[in-house]
This record gives sequence, structure tokens and C-alpha cells, in this order.
Amino acid sequence: MFHDSSGNDSAELGILNECLKELLDGLEEEFVSIVDWAFKIDPLCCISMHGITERYLSAQKADTAGFVHLLLDDLETRVSMLFSRFVDDACYQIEKCERNVRQTGVLPYIPRFAILASRMEQYIQGQSRDLIDQAYLKIVSVMFVALERTAQIDPKYVDIVLLENYAAFQNSLYDLANVVPTLAKFYHQASECYEQACLRHVSMVIYIHFEKLFQFARRVEESMFNIPPEEIPFQIGMSKMDLRKVVKSSLSGLDKIINAMYRKLQKNITAEELLPSLWDKCKKEFLEKYGSFVELVAKIYPTETVPSLVEVRDALSSL
Repeated sequence: MFHDSSGNDSAELGILNECLKELLDGLEEEFVSIVDWAFKIDPLCCISMHGITERYLSAQKADTAGFVHLLLDDLETRVSMLFSRFVDDACYQIEKCERNVRQTGVLPYIPRFAILASRMEQYIQGQSRDLIDQAYLKIVSVMFVALERTAQIDPKYVDIVLLENYAAFQNSLYDLANVVPTLAKFYHQASECYEQACLRHVSMVIYIHFEKLFQFARRVEESMFNIPPEEIPFQIGMSKMDLRKVVKSSLSGLDKIINAMYRKLQKNITAEELLPSLWDKCKKEFLEKYGSFVELVAKIYPTETVPSLVEVRDALSSL
């Protein structure tokens, strides 16, 4: 005959847990006090406390230490609640800063977040990765929304504010983004937003200095939908004479215009280290636009000559 001891074991465990409960009655308040005290000293202690608690709970069977499991479950919930309060406060500080901040330059919460993220990574114990990742998701989402809103304060500086701050986010998080997938995701998002802001800004600067040239090109391109190419030079405002006037007014003294374009880029940038990259983007974008203009002239005005792409490239590279 086999003796089934499972019933006895369960009964004994039940008695043991009841004894533990009586023995440790009131101890939960002590644990809660320790958790609260640690949170007051440094809220980031929640990360390591959460990790250690979670690691213990996953390693132990619930039935062999039922009371301890219940106690630690409650403590883990409290630690999560306290850390969530800290994250909410960090988000509130960003939103508060958004209401009072100067628009230009790098916004203060960008470098602060980089410092916070570095510290948070140092507190990881066991399985608290998810707790931190959720905090990153919440804080950075609030940061990016606040940044986009702040950039809209003055339409003249929208893209400057965006490109400077997205660049600062990337620069300050570069090392961490290489090892933390959640931050890598935001790094790539910032990179995309930075590139878009740069493109809009350089396009605006180019358009300011070569507005007539590219407006003329656009009129010709639009006319090609309805008029045969050979007839376009006979249309009002698109004759060979009109072309010559536009080319002369836009490209005479090209060196001066290019200098003015560079100064315009330089004017409102507070992060001067971004200027070389921005200028390279500006030159590239202008050469692409001007290359299209040269092709258009060759197609519609084959007997007319305009400065070649090589000449314009040389003028740009001289600065």
C-alpha cells in the first residue's frame, strides 16, 4: 500500500503559515515603514526594492511560504505605487516647465532626463527592467509632447527649437540608447524628428534667398501639365527674357547670397556645434533644387545658358 502524504503536507503547511502569521503579526507595518523611508531618501530605491522583491517571489513557491508571499506581494504593490507617484511627479515637472520656459535653446528637462536615466539604470536589481521601461515610456512621451508644444510658441523658431532639442536628446542619450532597447526606440524617434526639422529649416532658408528662382521653376513645371514644352517660352511671365531676368536677379553676386544664407542659418542657432551639419544639409538641399532647375532650363529653354551645377557647387564649397 502506498501512503499518500499530500493531504498531510497541505495541512501542515496551512498550520505553519498560520503560525508564521501570528508570529510575524504587525511586521508588515515595519516593512512598509522601511519602504516609505527609503522612498523619501531616494525615490529610485524603489527600483532595487522592486527588483529584489520580484526576484524572491519568482524563486519561491507560494504554498511553502504563503504568509511571506502575501506580505511581499503587498510590499511590491506599494513599491510600484510609490515609484509611479515619482514618475507622475517627474511628468508634472516637465509640464510645469513647459508653461514657464523660454523658447530658445535646449530645454532644461532634456539634460535632466539623461542624468535621471543614467541613475535609474544603476538601480536595476533582478527583474525590474519592466518597471524602468514603463517609466521611460511615460516620461519621454510627455517630454516630446511638451517640446512640440513649446516649439509652437513662435512660428519663426519652431524648427530651430525642435532640431536643437532633438539633437540634445540624442547626444545625451547616445551611450544608454546603445544598451537599452526602450531608449533606443526614442533615440530613433528623436533622430527622425531632428532630420525633418532640419529639412524644413534649410528649405525655408533656401526659399528666402532664392524665392524668385524657384517660384519661376514651379510655374514652368505646373504649365507642363497643360502646355507642350516648346510653347512654354511664349507664355506670359515664362519667356526667355523672363528667365534671364530671374537668373540675373537670383544668381548675380552668388558669393554674397551664399554668405547671407549661411548667416541666416547661424543667426538663431544657440547650439553652434550643430551649424556645420546644418550647413552641409543646406548645401545638399540647394544643389538638389538647383540641379532640377538646370535640367528644367535645358528641357524648356535649350538655347539659354545658366550657371552650371559645378559653378554653383564651387561657390558653395568656397565658404
